[in-house]
Amino acid sequence: MKDIYVVGAAIIKDNQILCTKRATNRILGDLWEFPGGKIEPDEAPEAALVRELKEEL
Repeated sequence: MKDIYVVGAAIIKDNQILCTKRATNRILGDLWEFPGGKIEPDEAPEAALVRELKEEL
């Protein structure tokens, strides 16, 4: 089995938590998740998190 490395963020402000709902037609559709995603080859986890947050937000 292939290893896949990911990053994610729990963003909390004023007692509210930022999360997103997955698209219905995707795997695990309609479930909630924190923003984040896969780390690209030769990418630092911190850089991947910044990139993913910019893409999603």
